[in-house]
Amino acid sequence: MSFKLKTILLFLGVSLIPYALSMILLGNSFRQEQYKAITQEMNTQVRLTAERIDQHLLTLQNDMVFIAKSEVMNDIYTQDLDRRISTMLLSKKTDMKMIGDFYVVDPNGMVIASSDFTVIAHTKILKPFFKVPIYSNFTQTQVASLIVTYPLENFRVFFSNTPQRHYYLQHRDGTISLRPAVFEESLKVSHPLDNQSDLNIALEEEKGFAYRLLYKYEQWFVALLIIGALFIATAAYYVATALIRPVIVLSNTAKIITRTQDYTQQVSVTRDDEIGQLSDAFNTMIGGMDNALGEITALNREIEDTQREVVFTMGSIGESRSKETGNHVKRVAEYSRLLALYYGLSEEESEMLKQASPMHDIGKVAIPDAVLNKPGRFDEEERRIMDTHAALGYEMLKHSNRTLLQAAAIVTYEHHEKWNGNGYPRGLRGEEIHIYGRITALADVFDALGSDRVYKRAWDDEKIFTLFKEERGEHFDPKLVDIFFDHLDEFIAIRETFKDVHES
Repeated sequence: MSFKLKTILLFLGVSLIPYALSMILLGNSFRQEQYKAITQEMNTQVRLTAERIDQHLLTLQNDMVFIAKSEVMNDIYTQDLDRRISTMLLSKKTDMKMIGDFYVVDPNGMVIASSDFTVIAHTKILKPFFKVPIYSNFTQTQVASLIVTYPLENFRVFFSNTPQRHYYLQHRDGTISLRPAVFEESLKVSHPLDNQSDLNIALEEEKGFAYRLLYKYEQWFVALLIIGALFIATAAYYVATALIRPVIVLSNTAKIITRTQDYTQQVSVTRDDEIGQLSDAFNTMIGGMDNALGEITALNREIEDTQREVVFTMGSIGESRSKETGNHVKRVAEYSRLLALYYGLSEEESEMLKQASPMHDIGKVAIPDAVLNKPGRFDEEERRIMDTHAALGYEMLKHSNRTLLQAAAIVTYEHHEKWNGNGYPRGLRGEEIHIYGRITALADVFDALGSDRVYKRAWDDEKIFTLFKEERGEHFDPKLVDIFFDHLDEFIAIRETFKDVHES
């Protein structure tokens, strides 16, 4: 971790951590207050609804007491009075817009009068919501009862339900009535009815709806937290940067020198403290390195040029033993570079393959002249001896730590392998063969077929092209064959440029 980063992190830790902790505690306190406020608001709403229902039920009960004590009830057995009472009860039901009915029932359970005219003079089993006794003014005994059936549907008019918020009833036994829907996550409060002790009015809200404003506040809070943190971080960055600016200058100059290898760079830091002394020492050191680097660069360039020259010369020696011209290795080198570039290798790697490919037949230096320069076909033993040149060349080069010679070792070892696995020395198949070996194989065969050898005359181009098409996916990598034909004019141009010159 850099000194600059450590300094900035120190400033951030000192400033951001207390800020973040304070804001988080404040936000948590605010959230708890909001939760409490939301619950209080819901409790208030359900309490007011319960009070309105209680007031309505109290009014209903008082009206029933009034009706039960009215003079008309004293003569309930008078002829046609049941019709008058029933009409009065129906009018009361209509005024209240009530679901359900009023009944005047004698002690035997027979309906004397009712807002439902169809049940008059019938015995009916009723489940009363309210029941008020009716007493005779003459005997002071109970002569009947005034009953109201009040289905729970009547409570809906007091419920202001929405898709996200609704009221319903909870019974003492735990059952629920008039509940429109069930939310996945919700907040719920309830309040008992004074006039119906076995009923509670419940208010339920979908959690996301109930906390909608809180969520919006939290988003703003997070935004403010982030903005504040960014402001503090920016301030900490600039303060820390100002304190260590001279060190940053030294570091950046060192990076530029490393990247550009330009040792003429100098640091300008005018300070009288240790940083200024470090700056002067740095400038002195860079000046000395510039001189030393110039000498090292020249020496490395000479070494690399010598290495390339030696590699090319060794390749030419290998070819000259089999009476080939030096132009063969030049052409193979140029073909290899061109194939590598079009295959997708980098410019640097393609150039290295160009330098390494002349070594592809270096192993021939270990093949006896009687076999190497035999004018005609090899017998089985001679072919076995000739085929050892790939492994011999690899053994010569494999111990080098130089990148160029390592590439040359791969080329000499694998340029006789075939895509279908029928090559030598290891019988590699497909992409098991290194791309260097696949490229050099095609380049070498193309040039060898088009050149005179001690054992054959050069082939004409059409015959070579026909062979390449037949050997696509057999001897050669199919992609390389396609590249060869796509850029055939460039390969022909290389061949013409480095054409062999025969003495007459």
